[in-house]
Amino acid sequence: MLETLACAQRPVPATPPVALTFGRVLTQLDMGLALFVGEGPTQLALPFCAPFLVREETLVAVDAANCFNLYRLTEWARRKRLGSPALLNRLRIARAFTPFQLATILYHIGGEMERYRASCLVITGLPECLYDEELTEQEARNTFARCQGSLLQLATRYPVLAFSEWPPHPVGKRIRFLDSLASLARSVFEVHRAEPILFAPVKAPGLLTISKEA
Repeated sequence: MLETLACAQRPVPATPPVALTFGRVLTQLDMGLALFVGEGPTQLALPFCAPFLVREETLVAVDAANCFNLYRLTEWARRKRLGSPALLNRLRIARAFTPFQLATILYHIGGEMERYRASCLVITGLPECLYDEELTEQEARNTFARCQGSLLQLATRYPVLAFSEWPPHPVGKRIRFLDSLASLARSVFEVHRAEPILFAPVKAPGLLTISKEA
């Protein structure tokens, strides 16, 4: 039985039993939701955008984790001798500063995807933006339900890459939000800090995945 993500709110082992490199994971990305979880996966959102941008594809990113540092992308383009203005123009970023803004952006983002003929959607900060104790349980549940409904529709039309952090502290029943995302996802990868960074496939069609007793 596949271990639920709710059972793993602690750092995962340093060496995963099944490990994929960055390049191997890229070959697995397809239509539907791909979820990356662990400690620090939001810092990988921008590197995952780079291969799409180099292929002259347009991406839309919804950043609720405030992790998109465009200086890093500009420096990377300079080292690769690529035109950074052209690269930046192909990355459309919508920043969400509250969970309510995130839900609203996701509801409307499909129109922006069509407008810019984007090929992929990247999301950060979901569900961790809902762990804020100032949100009531009802507000958190309702906001997550709105986000989930939008993701279900978007994932039928585009590859959607979601980068989520393990909860930094106990979040009670709200850990179920992460489990719900995992159940919606076509692929789920645990991010392991290593050199190079490794990805353990928890759920990935056609790949050997991690199977544990619940």
